[in-house]
Amino acid sequence: MKSLIKILSVFLIIFSTTATAQELSRYMGGEVVLETAPNGAIVNSEVLKISPQITYLEPTIDKVAEGVWCIGGYSLANCTVIETEDGLIIYDTGDTKEEAEHIREAIKTISNKPVKAIIYSHSHYAVGGGALVDNPEDVLIIGHPKLNETVQSSLQGGGAPSAIPEVGPILTARTISHFGILLPEEGPDAGVAPKLEMGKPIAFLPANKTVENGETVEVLGLKMQFFTEFTSDDYNLTVYVPEKGLVMNNFFWPGTPNLYTLRGGDYRSPLIWRDGIKLIRDLQPEILCNTHARAVIGKELVMEKLTAYMDMISITYDQTLRGIMMGMGPDELRHFVQFPEYLNETPENFQGYGESVHFPEAIYQYVIGWFDWDVTKLFKIAPVDAAEKTVALMGGKEKVVKATREAFKKKEFAWAAELIQYVYLLDPMDKEVRQLKADILRQLGYRTTGSIARGFLHSEALALEGKIVSPLTVMPSAEIIASSPTTFVDFYRIKIDVDKSKDTDKVIQFVFTDKENKSVALHVRKGVAEYIPVPSDYLRESDFSIEMDSKTWASIYLGGTDVSEEIKSKKIKVTKGDKAELISIFKMFDTFNPANNYKVPPIKG
Repeated sequence: MKSLIKILSVFLIIFSTTATAQELSRYMGGEVVLETAPNGAIVNSEVLKISPQITYLEPTIDKVAEGVWCIGGYSLANCTVIETEDGLIIYDTGDTKEEAEHIREAIKTISNKPVKAIIYSHSHYAVGGGALVDNPEDVLIIGHPKLNETVQSSLQGGGAPSAIPEVGPILTARTISHFGILLPEEGPDAGVAPKLEMGKPIAFLPANKTVENGETVEVLGLKMQFFTEFTSDDYNLTVYVPEKGLVMNNFFWPGTPNLYTLRGGDYRSPLIWRDGIKLIRDLQPEILCNTHARAVIGKELVMEKLTAYMDMISITYDQTLRGIMMGMGPDELRHFVQFPEYLNETPENFQGYGESVHFPEAIYQYVIGWFDWDVTKLFKIAPVDAAEKTVALMGGKEKVVKATREAFKKKEFAWAAELIQYVYLLDPMDKEVRQLKADILRQLGYRTTGSIARGFLHSEALALEGKIVSPLTVMPSAEIIASSPTTFVDFYRIKIDVDKSKDTDKVIQFVFTDKENKSVALHVRKGVAEYIPVPSDYLRESDFSIEMDSKTWASIYLGGTDVSEEIKSKKIKVTKGDKAELISIFKMFDTFNPANNYKVPPIKG
């Protein structure tokens, strides 16, 4: 009996803490001071207070040591410049060719020496190098062993990094909301963080030298030690320059480590990120130049900030595991993990990008998976069915809307968002419901400190009001598809409709005439499209064989045309099999239609 009482006491403590945290949340009526930013954005006042302390908001050339500069404010990423007798060493190159051109102009104000070496911190900001140099063949370009592969995979997926490139287009679309790319430049809905430029020309120079963990290389006469073991949000390359007491890195960010990104992506191990920080701490640098954060100067200050940053990660991870061991699921964990006040004294721990409330669920998913041990969730009904039954149980749409408005008046915006979603699912075109949902999301966005959450919330609010169309996917360009058409024959397999193809068993061979007649195949087999990289080695002969160039396949893949049209135009030559049957098989695959490419149904008329 005493054991039972102890167990019950523990759970009372857990759930009373959770309830209190939720009641006092800024999203549930807790006190929040809202201010208007210079661009008219209505925002949590903490953002305007802390952001300038931790990041370069305007174009800045920050001299951090003799011959070392941190150039920030021209891109989402900073660029570190080291001057040597033989030329300049650059760490990170921006996210577009245009950004790199601006960075190059800034570099000219500090040195007229040529860029002779480029080092990439990771794949995200490695695509501006070509604009920084005149003769790429004469430049040493250093990267992580996985750098070139990761950049290419991202480009094939549409631009956003993805472990599974087939779904890259949806991650790229989520990236648009993540960075608030469609938000207005001015006004209450405007973004308050630098925008990622998408769809602009790039100037990627592949790494021509990769380095191993701990390897020391003399770069333009300067000894540098490279570390590849640890990662943050990508395959990272940390660089230690002993002569300068300098570490260049992508671990120390201007904001709490983003241990889960709302746009989606690989699991970001808190332990590996923590150990990446620990490695830097143990090197005891005097200068810290960071991919995103302002440079930190002075050994004591560097140590202080790194330790606090590392402890933020440790608490997130360890307390999540503690909660799991208490039997909590993801929904409880997001309210359970708390941080001691002293960590807020380090401004880089500010939750101005990602928010820690979103991290425990990602850790839980990795550690245990989706099932939270709540057996009532084992056979959940479809969301629309659940909404229909819930709305009926609450007395119908009008009563749910009324309850939502009451929650809104109490500033319980998180609860209001849950309520309105039930009726929204039943009729996404209901103008009253759409506007109410937009109003709620906008209030949540005003209160968040995280630019990522703000981007998602305000993007959806504007889409609900018909002011923007938020895409569901961002497809790779025709040029990317044409550069590797066989890759996209492989990706095509996920477009197959099981019901339409359930009675089909045919092999289609693709021959790309502009790629030295490279051939691959798809075996359309009763709901499956198996990719065959070498048709001549397959278990059976093809039933169809078609010849085309890569541009034609890219057009089909992107929905600009279809197989029937291209056969008529003679851009596709059917060398084996019946044309009509071939066309019918291709109709068993989903077709990308730009007119239907939206996350929120657009307002008609």
